Amino acid sequence: MSSLYKRTICAIMTVLFLTISLPGCLSLAYGREIMEGVRGEPKIDEDWRVYDLSHTFVLEGADAFSQIQETKTEQIEIDETVSEIVIIFKTTVNFQEIFGDADQRYVYVELLWCDEFGSNCDTDNPIYEVMADNGSYPQETVEINRDLDQFEDGMWLLTVDGRGAGSNTGVSTLDFEDSWLLRVRVVRPCLQFPESPDSCTPLIEL
Repeated sequence: MSSLYKRTICAIMTVLFLTISLPGCLSLAYGREIMEGVRGEPKIDEDWRVYDLSHTFVLEGADAFSQIQETKTEQIEIDETVSEIVIIFKTTVNFQEIFGDADQRYVYVELLWCDEFGSNCDTDNPIYEVMADNGSYPQETVEINRDLDQFEDGMWLLTVDGRGAGSNTGVSTLDFEDSWLLRVRVVRPCLQFPESPDSCTPLIEL
């Protein structure tokens, strides 16, 4: 059996395997390039896209009072190729109980399913929701795996709203900074071709 024939058979099997075992499918162009020998046989890897909505409070300048409140939002595309969503969250708050109710610091996080246009969000059933009241919130990692947790495709909406304080005067005994860490990692299978070992093409782009 010639080496070209063996390579062609392997390429066909690779295309079939990837098409069957992974969400979505390879484009005809990529499949043809593999079978024609233009591309080598790819290997399956993971592509991570990270959405970082972290924030640190530093109140300064004439508009310092308006800086005690911060809101961030991000639309996250979830398609049929997404295999896992990982949420990492924590807060660091220098809350002083001596100020009582006058010192209200919090961080509220909400992740909602929305349709493919980013509309009709399901506010009644958040995918992820947490309220970190006064005081620091220890780091937590939440993993949403398609094989274990059923979730719908769409343009999900991530919102974080917080209230805090901070100063940066240069005097270490006086300075403090409230902050939160919020990162969402979206994992997709990707193909790494031998011709481009430093890049991995997500299936959504094929």
